[in-house]
Formats: sequence, structure tokens, C-alpha cells
Amino acid sequence: MLRLQLLLLVLLPLGLYAGADHPPDSLILLEETVIRATRYNVFTAGHGIRQIEDRFLQQQSDQSIDLLLARYAGISIKNYGPGILATSSLRGGSAAQTSLIWNGFQIQSPMHGQTDLALIPAFFIDQLGIQYGGSSALWGSGSMGGAIHLNNHREKLAGLHAKIRFSFTDLEEAAQQLTLSWGNHSVFSRFRFFNRNSANRYNYKNTAVYGSPIYTQEHAALDQWGLLHETYIQIKQRHQLDIRWWWQETNRNIPPPMMQNHREAYQEDGAFRITGQWQTNFDHSVLIWRGGFFEEALLYSDNLNGESRSWSNTLTQEAEVLFSPGGLLLANAGVNTRMVNAWADDYKGEKHNQNSIAFFSSLKWDVIANHLQFLISGRQEFVPGQQIPFVPSVGLLYQAMPGILIKANTGKNYRLPTLNDKYWMPGGNPDLQPEQGWNQDLTILYNKENIAKISEGKDASARLNEISVTGYHRTTAQWIIWLPQEGSIYWSPKNLQEVRSYGFEANLKGSFNLNRFRMTLHARWDHTVAQNMVPTSIFDASAGKQLIYVPKNTLGYNLHFMYANFLMFFDHQYIGRRYTSSDNKQWINPYHMSNIGLQWQGNMWGYGFKITAAINNLWNEAYEGMAGRPMPLRHLRAGFSLDIPANADHK
Repeated sequence: MLRLQLLLLVLLPLGLYAGADHPPDSLILLEETVIRATRYNVFTAGHGIRQIEDRFLQQQSDQSIDLLLARYAGISIKNYGPGILATSSLRGGSAAQTSLIWNGFQIQSPMHGQTDLALIPAFFIDQLGIQYGGSSALWGSGSMGGAIHLNNHREKLAGLHAKIRFSFTDLEEAAQQLTLSWGNHSVFSRFRFFNRNSANRYNYKNTAVYGSPIYTQEHAALDQWGLLHETYIQIKQRHQLDIRWWWQETNRNIPPPMMQNHREAYQEDGAFRITGQWQTNFDHSVLIWRGGFFEEALLYSDNLNGESRSWSNTLTQEAEVLFSPGGLLLANAGVNTRMVNAWADDYKGEKHNQNSIAFFSSLKWDVIANHLQFLISGRQEFVPGQQIPFVPSVGLLYQAMPGILIKANTGKNYRLPTLNDKYWMPGGNPDLQPEQGWNQDLTILYNKENIAKISEGKDASARLNEISVTGYHRTTAQWIIWLPQEGSIYWSPKNLQEVRSYGFEANLKGSFNLNRFRMTLHARWDHTVAQNMVPTSIFDASAGKQLIYVPKNTLGYNLHFMYANFLMFFDHQYIGRRYTSSDNKQWINPYHMSNIGLQWQGNMWGYGFKITAAINNLWNEAYEGMAGRPMPLRHLRAGFSLDIPANADHK
């Protein structure tokens, strides 16, 4: 049966391609939908997609992406403090159940399955999007709750171009950014360099002490450097080569929780990533080869446990064909190989590896042009010693009437045990099996094409640009959980939990215009119920209770006021109660967070100038990202940028 599934997965789209009667010059039809697109925006019919707007990325380019995801997408972030560990939770899933995908490559750690979002600078990202719901059929292991996509693209700039930005905060932080690019009609190359140095000396309320006195954080300093290079080469009309590499180093102090005495802890993180993609365009198809090498190293030390080192590298290659069997069909089929090597002191000094091969395919069919679209995807991965299920996915888009879009998706998903789960000593369990489950999504979206203006006069108008509501349901079996071993002080992972998650996500976008004044609003509400359904032992009281650190409700809105060269922005978010014990008897209090800022931008002598000032935590709210991990009270941030185009008038 498995062989039959695999054969159909690869050969069905190829058979459609071979038997189709292709019209001439179909390459013209493919340019916008295939050549410049990836599986993220071509084969995600039915998935909920939330895109962080470019203006938000630019405003917060001196920050890490955990801040943007929390502030502008409403994602629940487990944050240990500014610049310290930050991980995400999508739809009640664990951090390891969310893939982080950089230009089509998964970059989460193969050792623990997560990515520290505090280490990803927004400055290195041109497009930041969130794909909600299970997407293992497209991206493989680790995409059970969804995927966060980080993309880079070629700019339409000719000649030499430079951009400089400086920013600072009253937490004794300074950041510098430099962008250099050069391009013509066939080549574009860009370098981005950043440095961030922060004492992170911030005030917080110590709720672990009677009266909650204000303390100053003294052990959270951060030094970070990074360099990103991209080169895009167009060779005649049919060939394109993309090369990217990313180097980064981070040194940081790890502060102790509020309830503990001071403990000296320090961590060094290093990463090197290099990718290449070759694309050849034919009359009716596109062939793509992409490969990447990713290396990560970590050194952790404290005055209690000493030093702990770990290192890993991953070599990934993927070949894919995209083609249009007919005017209403678009298909792809491909193969992905992955070789992982890892070493850690806590592997008893041994090196372990994990090799895999996966076959995937998708077919998109415009059943009724511009009205009904159907999509089916599938993936089968093979890893020695693991029983990995075949994962199908089915999506549907239906344009019910102008301005009303209905999206639906269902699929099976899985997550492989990490190398730490299997080989960490003591406690690793090499007999673990993959987590697996199903998800279902339904979205109703109203866009501005069919929404009347609230009011309209000669010079003023208010408009609801978009309203969407998504309902979802997901189940996960064989969820891996670390528990104490019987008769031992050590913990070990087992496939024990069964988790059910359901809820809804609501979004609203609106605008108001009056002459040169413009206001925009983006509001959201995410409601998540995530419960363990089966006790893991006779003493386990977690059955039917909300998972720890998963808030049932998160709400937020972003307001922008624009007039002439000025922009004022205000954003607010609410994070509901988060339980810190599996029986839900202990929790972290809900909190509200507001930020406000003002920006001016203009041009003089051909140069572009931008000045920004902001107040974070406007109402001086005392809150914790994780239990015992306080966040800063009110603080200031300011920045200045200079844009130097190739044709600037330097007089």
C-alpha cells in the first residue's frame, strides 16, 4: 500500500503533464504564478496566511522577529526577557511543532527542534509571513501547528545604493545597520551588516519579594553581529541563479529567575547558513534545484554546572519540477534529501546523525476560473528506524460572490523526535516514534471589493478593507513529553500525551482618509483551547486542562496615523492568563501592553532621511514573559536612517 501511495504521489502530476496538449508560449502564463513563487504562495489554498506588513518590518528593523510576531500577528511568544530565549506557539502547539522556513529551507535546530526567535533580526528579512495550520505535506516534519516564513527577494534597484541606520534605547542599547547593494538588468547583489550591543539594564517589579519593589536587571547584556549576502543572476531568459549566505554570532548573559539568587550564566550562539538555487524555465515547465548547508554551535556555561557545548550541521538538497498541464492546472513534484550530524557534551561526547529522503507533490486545479480552486498535496518521508506516515492535504478556495472568499483545508501532520529526545544523556529515548495528527481549517473572508464605505463625503471616507474569521480543530497523538523516570531523579521523553486544540482567529482591517490625512487599523482576536485528553499517569491531573503557557485569548490592534511626512503609530496587545502547572492551579496574570511612536521621513539633496522615536510599555505595566522572568517597565527607543541612492545629488 505504501509503495502504491508513493507511486501515485510522484507520477500523478507527471502523467498529467505528459498527456496534456500545451499551448505555445505558456511560459508567459507561468512567470507570475510559478517563476517568482514558491510552495508558500502557490500551493497553500485553504490555509490561513497572515502577512506582517512591510512598514512594520521597516519600523522595527533593529529588533528581533519575536517582537514583530507578538505585536503585529498576535502569536503567543514564550519570552525570557529582551534578547534572551524566545519561542513561539501556534494554535496550542509546542515550539518544536512550528517550522521556521527561510527561503524554502527549514532552519530550526535538528537537536531540539526549535528556533530561538530572539536570534533572528528583522533587518535580514524582506517578507515575514505566518502559515497557520498543519502543513507537513508541504514542509515536512515540525509543521504541525504552522510555519513561519522568512523570505528575501531581489530589489528593483540599479547602480550602487547604500542605507545606514542607527538606533538606541535607554536600556543602554545601541544598534547599527548598513546595507550596500549594486544591480543592473541581469545581476543584483546586496550585503547587510548589523551590530547590536546592549547592557539590557532595565527596571522591573520583583513580584517574588513582598511589596513588589523595583529592581534593576544587572545580568542580561547582549552582543550580536551578523552579515547577510544575496546575489541574484539572470542568465538570458531561461536561467536564474540565487546565492545567499548568513553569518551570525551572539554573546549574552542569562539572568536568573526572580526567585533565585544570582547565578552567573553565559551563552554563545553561532550560525552559518549558505544556500543556492538554480532555476531553468522551459516553455511549459520550470525545473528548480536548491541546496543548503546550515551549521550551528552553542556554548552554555554557569557557575553551578560548568560548560556545555553542542554543534550541528545540516546538508539539504531538493529538486522540483513545476508545470502547467493545462490552462487550469498547476502541479509540482520533487524530492528532498537531508543529512544531519550533531555532537554535544550531553551526548557523552558522541556524534549522532539522521538522514532522510522525502518525496512530495501538489496539484492545483482551477475548477471554475476565478471562482473555485481545488488543491491536493502529499508527502512521504523515510528515516531509518522511524515509521513515518504518508501525509496528505486537501485545500479549497471558493469565491462565493465578489468580495466573499471561503477557504477550507484538512490534512495529516507529523513531527520526528529530535536528536536531543533520542540521545540526550541521561534520559534520551531512541525508541520514540513521530508525533502525528490531523487538522481542519475553515475561513470566511470579506475583502474591500464587496464592503461598502461606512461614510463618504466629498473629501473623507472610512472603509472596512477586510474582515476574516477562521475556525480550526487539530488533534495530536503520541505527543512527546519528558517525565520523571520511575525510581530515578532523571527525566525521559515518551510518546504519551494526546492533545486536542480548537479555536478561532478573527481579523479586521480598516482605513480612514481625509485629504492628506490617513488612518489605518488592524485588529485581531485569537481564541485557543488546547487540552491534554489522556492522563500520563494515575497522579496526572492534566486531562481536560489547558496546556501550560498557552493563553486562551490574545487580542491586539495596530493604529497608524499619517499626515504629509509624519507617521504616528500606536499598538496594543492583551495576553490572557497562562497556566504554569498542568493541573491549572498556578498561572501568570494576564497583562496589557501598549507602545506609541512618531516617525518623520523626507528627502533632501537626493538623500532619504528617517527619524523615529517610540515609547515601549507606555503604561508602565509589570508583567512576565515566563514565570519568574520579568520584562522591562516603560522605556524609550529612537533611531535615525539615511538612504543614499545611486543617483543622489551630492551637492
